Amino acid sequence: MPYRVVGHAEDRIEAVLLESARRWGIEAADRYNRLIMAAMIAIGESPAMAGSREVAKVVGVRTLHLRSVRRLVPRDHRVGRPRHLVVYRVVPDGVVEILSLVHDRMLLIGAARRARRAADG
Repeated sequence: MPYRVVGHAEDRIEAVLLESARRWGIEAADRYNRLIMAAMIAIGESPAMAGSREVAKVVGVRTLHLRSVRRLVPRDHRVGRPRHLVVYRVVPDGVVEILSLVHDRMLLIGAARRARRAADG
Protein backbone atom coordinates (compact mmCIF):
# COMPACT_ATOMS: atom_id res chain seq x y z
CA MET A 1 0.00 0.00 0.00
CA PRO A 2 1.51 3.36 -0.94
CA TYR A 3 1.81 6.33 1.37
CA ARG A 4 1.74 10.09 0.90
CA VAL A 5 2.78 12.93 3.18
CA VAL A 6 -0.08 15.41 3.69
CA GLY A 7 -0.99 18.55 5.61
CA HIS A 8 1.88 20.01 7.58
CA ALA A 9 3.67 16.67 7.96
CA GLU A 10 6.50 17.53 5.58
CA ASP A 11 7.15 20.81 7.41
CA ARG A 12 7.07 18.99 10.75
CA ILE A 13 9.52 16.33 9.58
CA GLU A 14 11.84 19.00 8.23
CA ALA A 15 11.68 20.94 11.51
CA VAL A 16 12.53 17.80 13.51
CA LEU A 17 15.48 17.03 11.23
CA LEU A 18 16.77 20.62 11.41
CA GLU A 19 16.58 20.54 15.21
CA SER A 20 18.34 17.18 15.21
CA ALA A 21 21.14 18.58 13.04
CA ARG A 22 21.46 21.65 15.28
CA ARG A 23 21.60 19.63 18.51
CA TRP A 24 23.44 16.47 17.50
CA GLY A 25 25.00 17.15 14.10
CA ILE A 26 24.39 16.36 10.45
CA GLU A 27 25.20 12.66 10.77
CA ALA A 28 22.67 12.24 13.56
CA ALA A 29 20.02 14.06 11.51
CA ASP A 30 20.78 11.77 8.57
CA ARG A 31 20.29 8.71 10.79
CA TYR A 32 16.99 10.13 12.05
CA ASN A 33 15.89 10.81 8.48
CA ARG A 34 16.65 7.18 7.54
CA LEU A 35 14.58 6.02 10.49
CA ILE A 36 11.63 8.26 9.58
CA MET A 37 11.73 7.03 5.97
CA ALA A 38 11.89 3.40 7.12
CA ALA A 39 8.86 4.00 9.35
CA MET A 40 6.82 5.57 6.55
CA ILE A 41 7.65 2.73 4.15
CA ALA A 42 6.77 0.11 6.80
CA ILE A 43 3.48 1.86 7.59
CA GLY A 44 2.65 2.01 3.87
CA GLU A 45 3.24 -1.74 3.62
CA SER A 46 1.37 -2.66 6.80
CA PRO A 47 -0.68 0.13 8.44
CA ALA A 48 -1.79 -2.05 11.37
CA MET A 49 1.72 -3.39 11.98
CA ALA A 50 2.84 -4.56 15.39
CA GLY A 51 3.68 -1.57 17.55
CA SER A 52 1.14 0.75 15.94
CA ARG A 53 -1.77 2.03 17.97
CA GLU A 54 -5.07 3.74 17.39
CA VAL A 55 -5.29 7.21 18.89
CA ALA A 56 -8.04 7.30 21.50
CA LYS A 57 -10.88 9.68 20.61
CA VAL A 58 -9.49 10.37 17.12
CA VAL A 59 -11.27 7.89 14.86
CA GLY A 60 -9.19 6.38 12.08
CA VAL A 61 -5.87 7.88 13.19
CA ARG A 62 -2.98 5.68 14.28
CA THR A 63 0.56 6.19 15.55
CA LEU A 64 3.78 4.28 15.35
CA HIS A 65 6.70 5.12 17.60
CA LEU A 66 9.98 5.30 15.70
CA ARG A 67 11.60 2.93 18.20
CA SER A 68 9.31 0.20 16.79
CA VAL A 69 11.13 0.28 13.45
CA ARG A 70 14.75 0.70 14.58
CA ARG A 71 15.50 -2.85 13.43
CA LEU A 72 14.64 -1.86 9.83
CA VAL A 73 17.66 0.44 9.67
CA PRO A 74 21.18 -1.01 9.31
CA ARG A 75 22.87 -1.28 12.70
CA ASP A 76 25.51 1.35 11.91
CA HIS A 77 22.74 3.87 11.04
CA ARG A 78 20.46 3.28 14.02
CA VAL A 79 19.23 6.00 16.33
CA GLY A 80 19.82 5.22 19.99
CA ARG A 81 16.65 6.64 21.52
CA PRO A 82 14.15 7.94 18.99
CA ARG A 83 11.57 10.24 20.59
CA HIS A 84 8.94 10.72 17.87
CA LEU A 85 5.79 9.03 16.65
CA VAL A 86 4.46 8.99 13.11
CA VAL A 87 0.78 9.99 13.03
CA TYR A 88 -1.15 8.54 10.08
CA ARG A 89 -4.42 7.21 8.69
CA VAL A 90 -5.64 5.01 5.85
CA VAL A 91 -8.03 6.87 3.55
CA PRO A 92 -10.84 5.29 1.49
CA ASP A 93 -8.68 4.99 -1.65
CA GLY A 94 -6.39 2.68 0.37
CA VAL A 95 -3.45 5.08 0.59
CA VAL A 96 -1.75 5.72 3.92
CA GLU A 97 -1.59 9.43 4.70
CA ILE A 98 1.27 10.55 6.92
CA LEU A 99 -0.29 13.36 8.97
CA SER A 100 2.53 14.40 11.28
CA LEU A 101 5.56 13.55 13.32
CA VAL A 102 5.09 14.30 17.02
CA HIS A 103 7.37 14.13 20.05
CA ASP A 104 6.48 11.38 22.50
CA ARG A 105 6.01 13.95 25.28
CA MET A 106 3.23 15.78 23.41
CA LEU A 107 -0.41 15.32 24.28
CA LEU A 108 -1.20 12.85 21.55
CA ILE A 109 -4.96 13.35 21.18
CA GLY A 110 -4.59 17.09 20.58
CA ALA A 111 -1.63 16.65 18.23
CA ALA A 112 -3.49 14.00 16.23
CA ARG A 113 -6.59 16.19 15.95
CA ARG A 114 -4.53 19.17 14.75
CA ALA A 115 -2.71 16.98 12.21
CA ARG A 116 -5.98 15.59 10.88
CA ARG A 117 -7.49 19.08 10.58
CA ALA A 118 -4.42 20.34 8.69
CA ALA A 119 -4.64 17.41 6.28
CA ASP A 120 -8.36 17.92 5.73
CA GLY A 121 -7.64 21.57 4.92
